[in-house]
Amino acid sequence: MEVTILKLGGALITNKRKGVFDRARVRIIERIAEEIADSLSGRLIIIHGAGSFGHPYVEKYGMEELKRNIHGVSDTHLACERLCSIVCRALINSGVSPAPIHPFSAFRVERGRIIFDRRIFTRLIEEGFIPVTHGDVVSGDDGWRVLSGDDIAVELAVSFGARRVGFATNTQIVLNGRKVKEFSISSSSLTESRSSRVSDVTGGMQGKLKKVERIAGSSEVFIFSGLKRGSISAFLRGESVGTRILP
Repeated sequence: MEVTILKLGGALITNKRKGVFDRARVRIIERIAEEIADSLSGRLIIIHGAGSFGHPYVEKYGMEELKRNIHGVSDTHLACERLCSIVCRALINSGVSPAPIHPFSAFRVERGRIIFDRRIFTRLIEEGFIPVTHGDVVSGDDGWRVLSGDDIAVELAVSFGARRVGFATNTQIVLNGRKVKEFSISSSSLTESRSSRVSDVTGGMQGKLKKVERIAGSSEVFIFSGLKRGSISAFLRGESVGTRILP
């Protein structure tokens, strides 16, 4: 089953300023949903980051405390689920049929491996749905832990042998002050605009590139700004957008 993977960054669809909780960028989400509806062809899986519906909660409870704190786990997961509902509602309003899959109950991590039932996605796709999953808290070997949307996107790309994987973010990859069309992960001159004013517990752009390295040789991987109108449509139409990541 050939699928396209589209990851929507948490900083793209929410306000990730430090201390901000549950702030969705509804107009951006609605515009993205319209672009997906207008350009959809073939099979698609959508993953979105948790943004201000996830990172501030993890910071609030603390990673170590969260491992055993089921109240904190519940609070964090329900916030992630709220954002997924907002994304899915926008897709429905645009005329497509999303099927939310919450990692809280569908994924787990054992010995560093992400475990899930691929058939859940396959069945939904075959019935005409667009599976929508997201960054979340999941059970692991030593208690509960954060599973990022980037990790899920990479795992699904490997499992389905995705030909194209797009990471729509709120920023561009910049080398020596210039935007580039291709980027080799071996390069060490990446410029990233991160700040202590942003809540991010999953590694930012540098962390994203480390994860993407696993699929850069087998899939066409693009990192691009989803803030630019038409960029998601272009990606779904099979065009090159933003920066193509090379192994």
